[in-house]
Amino acid sequence: MRPAGAREPVAGPDSGPEPPYPMKLSGPVIKGFGRGSKELGIPTANIPPDSLSAYGEVESGVYYGVAALDPSKFKYIPDSNENEANGAVETQTPESKSGNEDENEHENVFPCVLSIGYNPFYKNAVRSVVCICGLV
Repeated sequence: MRPAGAREPVAGPDSGPEPPYPMKLSGPVIKGFGRGSKELGIPTANIPPDSLSAYGEVESGVYYGVAALDPSKFKYIPDSNENEANGAVETQTPESKSGNEDENEHENVFPCVLSIGYNPFYKNAVRSVVCICGLV
């Protein structure tokens, strides 16, 4: 249903988000169901659903957020097998481009949509966390 008038420029209370928000999720990118990028035409990145465990039971739904990849922790391996996270393997030697962490902190942060839940359109039996954005 279309709103009766103009939308407010900012949603939510003036005091800011209420707990448990904002949430910070992190984890490796894992193999999804193999249909998101193909059917949406937009790259998707799945992270393990247990990344939500610190926040208790998060309601399933679609959320706005921001996402970033930390290139200092991953390197691309062209001939990786299917068990590895989309060709990315965690390394133990983080490096900064300029050596100044503060300077690089927000360099690769992008707006995204997070789909948390079972995705009723596809009738998923397994809960998933999918980030849909222009990371790639």
